[in-house]
Amino acid sequence: MKAVIIAAGQSSRLWKKTDKTPKTLLPYGKKTILSTIIQNLKKSGISEIILVIGWEKERIIEYIKSHKSFGLPIQFVENPEWRRGNGLSVYAVKQAVGNEPFILSMCDHIVSPQAIKRLVKSGKRKNLLLVDKQVEKVFDIDDATKVEVKKKKIVAIGKELIYYNAIDCGIFRLNKKFFRAMKKQLDEGQESISAAVTGLIEMNNMAAVKLKKSEFWIDIDTPESYQFALERLKEGEEPIMEAGESKSSSDQVSKKDHAKTQRAPRNPKGSN
Repeated sequence: MKAVIIAAGQSSRLWKKTDKTPKTLLPYGKKTILSTIIQNLKKSGISEIILVIGWEKERIIEYIKSHKSFGLPIQFVENPEWRRGNGLSVYAVKQAVGNEPFILSMCDHIVSPQAIKRLVKSGKRKNLLLVDKQVEKVFDIDDATKVEVKKKKIVAIGKELIYYNAIDCGIFRLNKKFFRAMKKQLDEGQESISAAVTGLIEMNNMAAVKLKKSEFWIDIDTPESYQFALERLKEGEEPIMEAGESKSSSDQVSKKDHAKTQRAPRNPKGSN
């Protein structure tokens, strides 16, 4: 199965702490956010990655190539309209993914391979979203995308929901119906992924996959969440490193970039 990572935007909320380093290239332990995401996708059974790029595209391409694509075929798709809604980045891969289901990952959400694998292996034919029902453990609830779930069925999604009982973990399994829903929303002036998901909800084609307590996710979107993520990693609370994997290797960006980066962050959940 293919996976799409959307990494076209600016992530300007982190600029004061990162000297405008692309968020997905920020250090994360001995890796970067992007390399951690790619390696977790690989561990979950993904065989090919489509990386959507826009702002600072040359820097991201150079980073991927300098690390030999981390052992996976990686195709770059440019979104020249990266300043607009994130749904356009997903719509840009319509031809690249073909008619087969695919995993969609944000470039700033780190998720346990075990959780992603359950979406990859799912026999459900509906579009799927990984959700966290432990709402009380979410780090930055105001900024999180809220979800209302009824009997594994997603009935509403959005950052401004008043009633919700789950949080969007940033990992989807989508099929070609997503592009139909996205096209309809774009025609109506709505450009977000959540808008397309709302369209799928109206088609009764959006189901939830619940994050298990043993699984982990985190959203790195602000200086506070980045710091939170680094602190959790330092405490050894993130079950990403597998037994037998070298802890001495480093695939971070250059030492110069690392020196520029001030370690200060954000995330959505405590046991994510």
